[in-house]
Amino acid sequence: MLILFGALLVSYIFPLTLYFYLRNAHKDDKQYKKDCWNLLWNGLLLGFPVFGFSFLCNILFQFTGIGERFPLIELFFSAFILKALSEELMKYLPARKVINRNHSKISFLDLMAYTTISAIGFEIMEAVVYVFMSNVTQVIVRGVTNMHAAFGLIMGYIIAKGYKKNIKNPVPLGVFVSTMIHGAYDLCLNESLGETDWFMISLLIAAICLGINICNYFFMNKARNNPYYTDPLFYERENDLSDAEMANGE
Repeated sequence: MLILFGALLVSYIFPLTLYFYLRNAHKDDKQYKKDCWNLLWNGLLLGFPVFGFSFLCNILFQFTGIGERFPLIELFFSAFILKALSEELMKYLPARKVINRNHSKISFLDLMAYTTISAIGFEIMEAVVYVFMSNVTQVIVRGVTNMHAAFGLIMGYIIAKGYKKNIKNPVPLGVFVSTMIHGAYDLCLNESLGETDWFMISLLIAAICLGINICNYFFMNKARNNPYYTDPLFYERENDLSDAEMANGE
């Protein structure tokens, strides 16, 4: 058990390194640091709403009786809804509160940071659960690949990019993409698929997530010098709205 606890601490190195990297993006902004800490803490507590959402969805699904007639549909429902959607949606909600509160000044990179930090908090909490369900190697690999953070980065990038392109509400797309990737990972690990090579897809997804986390440092280091990523994300949209109101005589 002591070895597993040591593995747990090692697994926290990559998620916490990313957290402090994102947190220090605005060294003199105390409110930003406070928001980052609150998001990390909220992420740690997401196990409760994730369980509640998943439990409710499972009850509704069982009432339909579809799972008994079509086991394959139940397999997909479990992977993409009960596991993936429940986690990705709940990870976004704490970030959404911070995004709305800082609407006038939040940047492209800030939005990515918020969705990622919420996911890091959930990753840290979930790692404790896996200590009792897996082995030393799996615990460390989960920490190194830091997949929840990668899902948060993907979600945040898609949402921020959507707002930059003046898409009215890109949030569903961001949640959908991260859910599909997450769900594919869980599906291909399911033992119900039998002795197949589907697990190789999960390994590939894990490797890609590791690559995303590594590339993110280079991306953000460069993007921090680019006004496209550092200027207020909603500035143009608010200006467009003001222009429209003036045109309508409001």
